[in-house]
Amino acid sequence: MDPQVLQHMITSWLMPSFLSAVVAFLIGLVWYHPRVLGGYWLEAREMSTDDLKRGATPFILSFPLWFLTSLFFTFMLIYMNIHNGSEVFLMACLLWVAFAMPPIVMGSLYTGYPFAAVAVDASYQLAGYYALAVVNILMNYLGVI
Repeated sequence: MDPQVLQHMITSWLMPSFLSAVVAFLIGLVWYHPRVLGGYWLEAREMSTDDLKRGATPFILSFPLWFLTSLFFTFMLIYMNIHNGSEVFLMACLLWVAFAMPPIVMGSLYTGYPFAAVAVDASYQLAGYYALAVVNILMNYLGVI
């Protein structure tokens, strides 16, 4: 592969995807902290911190899933030639409305998952999509991509 093509692919696609996945993942760590929305989320599910399974699996799987989401998001921006900040935010909103929020809500309808917990989960997904947008906008503004 031509080194210039590889460099372009890394800077225009892989780097923004990786960085925005990191930001979305870190937002989740804060979002579900007991002093932020984690306590409310547990209360809505009628659980306590003792009820949570202690393990690394959710953390190990969350980052690759955000990275996959971010790769798709960045691909869509490149494919559709979207660079304007408002259009990037619009894409984040549209993807959330079409692909993130409906499965969360539908799942809750069938499982009886409390709406308050659904609201915390769905709003975290929206915050994650906004993180994808902000990182891409900043990297574009700084001339990295």
